Amino acid sequence: MHALDHFSRADVREALIDFLRGRWVSVQAESGFRRYLNGKPLRVRDELELDNLLRSLRPRTLYGTIEIYGRIESREDVYDEGNVVSVTPTWDIDSEIGNWRATVEVIREIVNFLNGEGLRNSVFIIWSGNGAHVHIHPLSISKKANPLDIAWSITEFVRLKLESKVEEIRRKYNAEKLILANEIMPRRVFTAPLCFHRKLDVVTVPILPEDLDDFDISWTSPGNFKFSRGWNRFSEGEADALAERAYESIGGYPIMGKRRRKGKKLEEMLWFNDSPDSRI
Repeated sequence: MHALDHFSRADVREALIDFLRGRWVSVQAESGFRRYLNGKPLRVRDELELDNLLRSLRPRTLYGTIEIYGRIESREDVYDEGNVVSVTPTWDIDSEIGNWRATVEVIREIVNFLNGEGLRNSVFIIWSGNGAHVHIHPLSISKKANPLDIAWSITEFVRLKLESKVEEIRRKYNAEKLILANEIMPRRVFTAPLCFHRKLDVVTVPILPEDLDDFDISWTSPGNFKFSRGWNRFSEGEADALAERAYESIGGYPIMGKRRRKGKKLEEMLWFNDSPDSRI
């Protein structure tokens, strides 16, 4: 399916706007990775801004930051910590598309753990191509604390709890590239729902936990994709208990820590941590 035809679908447009609203947007276009248009950070608040972005940059893949901002008008806005309203706890599952069943098992372990922590209505998955991203809806966290600290501690707390489970799954499927990672950091971006993977011929479909048993990799097929409706649901305060427990156990974001995995190029890591003076 041609990208323009795909992005003209009402359900695709609705999903993109729902996910990207309030986030600093990045795109993969023919001209490369783009974060700015006419000197301003990319954003998508409504149909008009989505149309303008699609027409101007003709992207294949769209991304949104883990942060949701109060305003996105200038370069300075996306570097202003006081402008961050919330941050999305996210687990990055790196894998290979041929090992998609192993990826699903890791997702299920995360979901089961979160269920045990009281999260029933605020978790969704986006199939990223070779792997998947598991998100907690940021509005399910009402704790009045630094949102980056909370997102980091939740993500790291769960990752550490599941290390042995992930290793078991890796061995079961002989999936050497299977990794459960915490990539929470300022201005880190993750793939938006219902766009295309930047290289693979797949659609980044959103999935609700209760639909995991029915999921098959055929759901990601362009032109015939399937996804969970209502994926963006949440219950306010549902993640508060986990946030408190994780923060007490892990602490806040390690500003001086070196937590990044080595050996991956910038475009593979997909975080954009440049200075406000960058001209991209």
